Amino acid sequence: MEFMSDTTPFPGPFATGLLPRIAEATVDLHPIGIVGAGPVGLTLALALAQHGVPSVLLEDEARVCEGSRALGMSRRTLEIWRAVGAASGIAQQGVTWQGGRSFWRDREVLHFRLPDDERLRFRPMLNIQQCHAEAYLVQAAHGHACIDLRWQHRVRRVEAGPDAVAVEVQTPRGDYTLQVRHLVACDGGRSTVRESMGLRLEGSTHDASYLIADIELDTAMQMGRRCWFDPPSNPGSTVLMHGQPDGVWRLDFQLRDDEDPRGAQEPAAVEARIARHLDFIGEHGRWRLLWNSVYRAHSRALDSFRHGRVFFAGDAAHLMPIFGIRGLNSGVEDAWNLGWKLALVHQGLADDALLDSYTVERRGAFTDNAALADRNARFMTPHNAGARLMRDAVLQLAPAQPTVADIINPRQTSEMPLRGSPLSTIDIPDLFTAGPHPGAIVPDLKLAGSQGWLHDWLGPQFTLLVFGDESRTGVGPAPATDALPCRRLSITRDESAALHPDAIADPGGILHKAFDAVDGTTYLLRPDHHVAGRWRAPDPATLSAALARALGASGVAMAHPSAPRHTEVLPPAERIYRALGAVVAATPEGAREPLLARVALALALDCGDPERVDTLLGHAVSCPPSSMPLQGSP
Repeated sequence: MEFMSDTTPFPGPFATGLLPRIAEATVDLHPIGIVGAGPVGLTLALALAQHGVPSVLLEDEARVCEGSRALGMSRRTLEIWRAVGAASGIAQQGVTWQGGRSFWRDREVLHFRLPDDERLRFRPMLNIQQCHAEAYLVQAAHGHACIDLRWQHRVRRVEAGPDAVAVEVQTPRGDYTLQVRHLVACDGGRSTVRESMGLRLEGSTHDASYLIADIELDTAMQMGRRCWFDPPSNPGSTVLMHGQPDGVWRLDFQLRDDEDPRGAQEPAAVEARIARHLDFIGEHGRWRLLWNSVYRAHSRALDSFRHGRVFFAGDAAHLMPIFGIRGLNSGVEDAWNLGWKLALVHQGLADDALLDSYTVERRGAFTDNAALADRNARFMTPHNAGARLMRDAVLQLAPAQPTVADIINPRQTSEMPLRGSPLSTIDIPDLFTAGPHPGAIVPDLKLAGSQGWLHDWLGPQFTLLVFGDESRTGVGPAPATDALPCRRLSITRDESAALHPDAIADPGGILHKAFDAVDGTTYLLRPDHHVAGRWRAPDPATLSAALARALGASGVAMAHPSAPRHTEVLPPAERIYRALGAVVAATPEGAREPLLARVALALALDCGDPERVDTLLGHAVSCPPSSMPLQGSP
């Protein structure tokens, strides 16, 4: 292997030349202040700009971040960035992948594909270095006069009052105090705003630490997620590998309990570890180290994402294990959820109560997301000897037992519906058997002819989708409050409707089928593409009440964010795996082998089929090592 020693971090595109002036101090009262110009803060500023609401975006660094950091962008994140005008460059530069492979030592134990729907605009997952994604978001922000992006403006302290928030800011040209009506902390896991307000993230931290590194590698290896458990290159631990644009590859090495994270990050140690793994998988091309860091897996959140006039989003509000690529993507959804609500409140189009729904919806989404991420983390980083023993048993049995293999599936992030949202009008039972339910995201489907995609027709306002010719639906005009209009879109099978600015032609019935629609079927869509309600030929009073509810009207109950949302339902194989792991962990080390012998005998006797038991014993006993290739398309 030929190694080129160069640890200089690579910049994002436009890293030089897009830095605006350092803004002068100001004492004016601004509508919105945003702390942190990462993907979450930039998304929020762009979402507000869609509504014409100004924001001041404070960033303590002088440029976008370095390295890949959060590298996987979900379909939902790309849909949001398209809506705010930032997805084009990201989608063009990024690389999509369809699945991945997992190995135990040198033996393949899982080959999975991501669920996909080819009718949608974006693929489920796209890899691009976070520094590049941030640069494209900065470029989009520079196209809006109402976004005041201030580099090298470090927030030192915040003081929230009943009518405004005072933000003490330090800059190379001097300190000043910024006054804003609302402040949103998007300043990451070590949030200065959160610390200044004396708030703490509550939850748990997983035991393992990970060394992450970006390398430039000359290889013909296909894109996709790869994971090795207990490989010779990192014995007793795991290694993850992801392809990125421009020949860059990301490696995540789990550190053993006896390793010092600081020592593991020394350049010589990083280079030696990478070299061992590339040799192990047969990659002998030229490579060079670009960037590295260390992280730990957390599952923590604030009890409330709103504290008076201060809001928290992304890692400032919650941390979750990176397995499944949920951190950045969840933060972008936070910003998208909060943006339209802040905008309508600042424009006087909605009451302050609407802002309370942010915590209800997004902390609930964190709970659902964290449950899935924790499932991955429990497998990737077993927390005790019993869990480790059962994890290794799953890895050994997986090639012969597809049911067991599903436990290994990393379950990548996907769109997160807002289940039980107080802003949703719940379905009347049995009216719909398919289609997006209240709280779900409207699919960005390809429309007939040259009409584009469905989300192209959805602007920053509420939208009423009415199926069928207007003369036959019986549905009146779109509802409206005193100041808030709601756009009405007719969806008809008549091809000539494509010539009308407020009608979508659906001659093939693609939308009708996707929405389980007949003449009169009506969907009320929120500005963030979530369904607020759906009906069969509703009357005007019903629609007006639904719009009022979606705006957080007085009388709509906001559930406590910590209230239980649902009971996690695990597949039978995973329930068995966890139960056995718990029993083994509670058993003294010297008594585990007799325990497992008794469990095996009891289960075999319960099966009662000697031939079946012989087959299962064959699977369990053999598990031979394999020489199957480590490369190839996932």
